[in-house]
Amino acid sequence: MTPDNNPKMIGSLTESLEDYLEIIYQLVQTNKVARVRDIAKAKDVKTSSVTSALNRLAKEGLVDYRAREYVDLTDTGREFAFRIYQRHLFLKRFLVDLLQVDEETAEQDACSLEHSISVTTLERIASFIEFISYCPRVGETLLSDFRTCWLKGTQDPDQCKDTEKCGIWKQQNMLSAKLGIMRLSELEQGASGHIARIIGPDAQRKSLIRHGFLPPTSIQIRTILKDGSFNVTVSGEEKTLSPDETEMVYVWVSKEHDPQLSRNGFHTINLSDLTPGESFQVKRLTAKGEIRQRLMDMGLVKGAGGKMLREALLKDPIEVEIDGYLLSLRRAEAADVIVEKSGV
Repeated sequence: MTPDNNPKMIGSLTESLEDYLEIIYQLVQTNKVARVRDIAKAKDVKTSSVTSALNRLAKEGLVDYRAREYVDLTDTGREFAFRIYQRHLFLKRFLVDLLQVDEETAEQDACSLEHSISVTTLERIASFIEFISYCPRVGETLLSDFRTCWLKGTQDPDQCKDTEKCGIWKQQNMLSAKLGIMRLSELEQGASGHIARIIGPDAQRKSLIRHGFLPPTSIQIRTILKDGSFNVTVSGEEKTLSPDETEMVYVWVSKEHDPQLSRNGFHTINLSDLTPGESFQVKRLTAKGEIRQRLMDMGLVKGAGGKMLREALLKDPIEVEIDGYLLSLRRAEAADVIVEKSGV
């Protein structure tokens, strides 16, 4: 590949102009030529709008265009349009092939994403695809299981090789026993944890996701109303869920620490079980040896005050503030820190 010493950056033009370039590129690829009326049809605009856009692209050195003549891409314009088009195809394939988004929606979303997604994020998506496609440690049935079981909720028990895992979302007795995951409707007032999954009719599921109920967002039950509705706090924002919605939300429940560790009336739990926004005071460490010393060196000593700030997408690591300093902790480390929640 011959390097471009001064490549045009995607996002340096308006989305509309980048769309024009992509359309011209596709027309040249399929029809050998690009005409104003064909561009207008593909873009669904008037020819006068196309003419205005082409004049601007010509000033940028991306197209060769004279009034009433065919449009052609310059070398710079062709290279730029190619990169936009490749992003579009890649993102659409990712949405359709892996995430099972329908073609029409994937086309629209890819059009939006291609202009703004960073190279860093694009590279990570590519790496993820490479990993699940070619890494020998990834199960051969990963994608088919995702499509047939996780997304469609197959009722065929033969689809699940490990019934303790695949059937876990349908068998409540296994949820709490295996993973500490329970329906929100079965939790008591004051309980807290992280959203693990949302299961229910597609329209209601999308509504909850649209309103910010996304895994692994922290959630805490504030009050339970007489009609069965729940007032909850989700990442610091107060929301109300109907009785039907509380049946759909599954929560990875924060485990309160063994009551035997509560002393002098203190209500103590693991630092790892706090939710973002909660303040705490360190009571003691259960770690031994080098790990204990490392935690103490980080400021996690008895009496130190802090606040749980945020957690990574998969709940690990977590970020806390200790006496004004920001710390990043693995949950395994945070589980060795016994704290008292402020205000309890």
